[in-house]
Amino acid sequence: MKRINASWLMLAGGTALLASSATAADDWTRNFRIGMTLGLNVHADFKMGGTFALSGKDPGPMGVSGANHEFDDGYVRVDQTGNAQGLTSYWGYQNVSQYDAGAQTMTFHTASSFSTPSSSVQRDDSPYIGFDMAYGGEITRWGRARVGWEFGVGILPISIKDTRNLPATFEVASYTAPTGSVIPPGLQDNSGNYSGGPSGIGPTIGDTITAGSVDSTAGTITGKRKLDVTLYNFRLGPTLYWNLHRRWAVNVSAGPAFGIVAGDYKFNEIDILSTGATVNNSGKFGKIDLVYGGYANGLLLYHLQPNGDLFAGVQFMSLSSSTFRGPSREANLNLGAGFYFTAGINWPF
Repeated sequence: MKRINASWLMLAGGTALLASSATAADDWTRNFRIGMTLGLNVHADFKMGGTFALSGKDPGPMGVSGANHEFDDGYVRVDQTGNAQGLTSYWGYQNVSQYDAGAQTMTFHTASSFSTPSSSVQRDDSPYIGFDMAYGGEITRWGRARVGWEFGVGILPISIKDTRNLPATFEVASYTAPTGSVIPPGLQDNSGNYSGGPSGIGPTIGDTITAGSVDSTAGTITGKRKLDVTLYNFRLGPTLYWNLHRRWAVNVSAGPAFGIVAGDYKFNEIDILSTGATVNNSGKFGKIDLVYGGYANGLLLYHLQPNGDLFAGVQFMSLSSSTFRGPSREANLNLGAGFYFTAGINWPF
């Protein structure tokens, strides 16, 4: 009889302990969660068109000896002799077409600007990986459901590139240097180019530069334009939490949202002219912008332990667009239909 009573007492005690644990696990009014987010359907419209200035190389003073001259397709510099007798070994060129054997000259070029027809393209380099966290509380209970509120913060780095090749027309100034009887080394060894050093030893050419005409030359813009920004989003709305099972629950929420977009439009282009010259053109401009809209969020939670859940979910967020605009360039960041998949850990307390 005593054994039977003892068994019943142990069973009753175990049941009570489980019940108290379940009650303790369910007796929370606040929650905090943290996790990673994967952003999709965020894209940018890149627009470009008009006339663009180029800083270009410094051709230096004309008609004088003993000065440095820099061009898009070569150079004529002062060597270690100080350009004795008006000659220098410190010169180079990129293309054999620059040499005129009949006139015994080497022609160099410097582009000062280019123009390209207006064009636009949409780019999306998703997915984008970021960080998300939220803090919330309970307002009331409705059967097995909890009605509450939630404030969330997300951080999403976004990098979108435009790598189109664009046609362009360049304004190019030409300059000539006398070569005398020197045959450019690039013709002798069939390399098609030459880069001389400052030693004063080697083939020398005249260092007095003469300015020529300014002509329009066709070419191609290669390289990339990139929107490199971070989206900080903030959201606040009501929540509905519902325990489906001892281990499973769902949480849905919706409400207003706003964000801060901060970053830069960067371009690093290589302009290839029909003359064979190449011009590097790079720069950036930045902006901090406020965007606003709304969100809807749904989560599935797995109760791993009394005060710890694993969660996975999806969030739809629609925010206004943000435009980064510079001289004849712009990129419009479209955040109107973003989907964000999240996963992480939730702590009820």
